[in-house]
Amino acid sequence: MADLSNLIAHRFRGFTTYENSLEGLHAALDFGVKQIEFDIRVTKCGTPLIYHDEYALDKNGNLHHLKDVKASALKTLGGVFSHMPSAEALFAAIAAHANQDVKILIDMKDAGFEDMLYALVRANHLEDRALWVSWLPETLYAIHDLDPKAKLCLSHWCAEPTDKDKRIHQVFTAQDGHIARPKRRYVHGERSGWHVSGGVQGDLRQILTSVCIPQAMATRALVDDYHKDNIAVSAFSYVEWAHINRHQSEFNIDDYFIDSQSVFNEIT
Repeated sequence: MADLSNLIAHRFRGFTTYENSLEGLHAALDFGVKQIEFDIRVTKCGTPLIYHDEYALDKNGNLHHLKDVKASALKTLGGVFSHMPSAEALFAAIAAHANQDVKILIDMKDAGFEDMLYALVRANHLEDRALWVSWLPETLYAIHDLDPKAKLCLSHWCAEPTDKDKRIHQVFTAQDGHIARPKRRYVHGERSGWHVSGGVQGDLRQILTSVCIPQAMATRALVDDYHKDNIAVSAFSYVEWAHINRHQSEFNIDDYFIDSQSVFNEIT
């Protein structure tokens, strides 16, 4: 059976009304979670914010893309924007909290800003607790260049993406499992990812600590393939223990992204 150490508080969901918020962070840390995951998008002025989607709604219900918004406008825009902390504020809050054992999964949604994010993590002495996560291999190669010892996690589709996924993402396809170092270096405001039939191969596999996959695509063969190279496998997202226990028994998945606080409550 999985325990608290295997559970990832996914965007702090279930711990507060607004995911990826400081309120959710504090509630999750106060609870005593062992792993937290949050997303980073970058504004027009280069400020990294904690948010998942490439756009959000203001207080009047109008949609704005974060890459077109300046950080100075967040309060005026209101709505969801008023609940987005900066990465600087979030990292400082993690560093100051009494829960000093928590592992942080930093999911980078834009590429080309790794120097700034890595500097923030180091300034808060969090580098030893950080796992760098992305659907963009660009960001993982860049972090590896900054710190060859950094822990890296690639999120990817390990089977054909669904029609819904294809409608809202730009889908790239690996050739025989290989994702070469991309020629592009800067990705801002995009929602994309890679379809890798089976496991990642080649140079990228050599630098990975773990991978993250959709739970519906998990197979024992895939997990076993990654495990033979000491690459951990996490899957998203779960809301009940029966599902978690079944997938641990069937697939031997290592870590589970959790979207409901009730899952955590059941083991305390």
